[in-house]
Amino acid sequence: MKAVLLNCSLEKGKNDTDTEQLLNESARIFQKEKIDVERIHLRDFHIKFGITTEFDQEEDWPFIFEKILEADIVLLGTPIAMGDKSSIASLVIERLQGYHKLTNRKGQGLFYNKVGGAIVADGGFGGARTAAQSIHYSLSMLGFTFPPHASAICNDKLDDQKPKSAACIESDVVRMTYNLIHFSELLMFNPIPVVGNTIEEGKIPE
Repeated sequence: MKAVLLNCSLEKGKNDTDTEQLLNESARIFQKEKIDVERIHLRDFHIKFGITTEFDQEEDWPFIFEKILEADIVLLGTPIAMGDKSSIASLVIERLQGYHKLTNRKGQGLFYNKVGGAIVADGGFGGARTAAQSIHYSLSMLGFTFPPHASAICNDKLDDQKPKSAACIESDVVRMTYNLIHFSELLMFNPIPVVGNTIEEGKIPE
C-alpha cells in the first residue's frame, strides 16, 4: 500500500510549518503500519495553471501526477490563506479535474478506489472547516473515496507547550490517518463495483 502526502503550504520546503508538522505526525503512523510514504512539498515544484491533461517539459506536473496515480491514499495538507485552502491546493485540484473524463482499466473514473484525506492547519485564522469541505467535495467528485473523519483540523497555532496542540494530533490526526488506512484496505479487497460506475455507461443498468 502506498500513500502520497502533498504539502500545499506556501512556505518553502525547508521551513517547519504547522502543515509540515501535522503531515509528519500522519507520516509516522503510515510508516508504523508498514505503508510506503511519499512526501511532496508542492511549493518546490513548478506546476502550470489550467484544467487540462496537457503539459510540457518545463513543468513538474508529470512527476507529481504519476505519484498520485501510484498511490492508494492521497493526503492533502494545507494552511489557511484568506479563510480558505491555499492557492497551491486549489491548483492541484484544478489539474486533477482535467482528468475527470479519463478512466481506469475497468472503465471507471481514473481515481476510483483511491482514498482521499485532508489536513488543515488553521493557525487561528479561521476557515479550516470550509477548506476541508471544499477539498472533500472536489476530490469526491473526481472519484476519490472518503472515510468518516477524513480530515484533521487544527484551529490553533501549533505549540508543544499547549495542550490543544497535543489534543489535535492525538485525536484528529491519528483518527484520520487510521481511517484512511482502514478504507484503503477495504477497497483493496472490495473495490467499488463496475456495474453502474463506468463513464461509458453513465446510466442505471437494466
